[in-house]
Amino acid sequence: MPEGKALVLFWTKNGNTEKVARRIHDTLKKAGMDVSISRIQKKKIEVEYLDYNLIFLGAPVYENLSPKLVLTFLHKNRRREGVELIPSAPEIPGVAAAPFCTYGGGHTGYNEAEPMLKHIGQYFEHEGIRVVEYIAVPGFFPEADESYNTDGRFGDIRQRPDEHDLIEVEGSVRGILRRLHRVLPLGNLNL
Repeated sequence: MPEGKALVLFWTKNGNTEKVARRIHDTLKKAGMDVSISRIQKKKIEVEYLDYNLIFLGAPVYENLSPKLVLTFLHKNRRREGVELIPSAPEIPGVAAAPFCTYGGGHTGYNEAEPMLKHIGQYFEHEGIRVVEYIAVPGFFPEADESYNTDGRFGDIRQRPDEHDLIEVEGSVRGILRRLHRVLPLGNLNL
């Protein structure tokens, strides 16, 4: 069983999700975890989640779901060698996950992010990996017309995620570590 290991997996198109992923990585590193970060790519098909105590997986929201490349990654990774989906998905001790995303929210705010976060979460839950939190961060959506980024429920999001958003992400990650350090083998943390 690993101790104090974390993985940050992400896909980004315009850099928003990468900003969040890097802040998660840096926060985990500052806390004293052995952390790896990796961008999801077509070539990278398989990751063994059980080699880590804490997994963060994120992407931008596209029409309430993950982009196709991330959906393909999740689907193929579920079918990696040695994975057995057991009825009732009993929890595997020592490992947890936290899906994250960036989203425009121009129409319905956070409700646009929630389906994707829950969908990613189900991939972990079906393998017996407990999802401990969902992190959603508003972000500029360059492909949309200007009004989507200026007139939606969050107002002007053209500069987001901004430093304030990233400080909130850092706080969420530290909160996860504080809650889990007694139940997961996270090592000696600097909290």
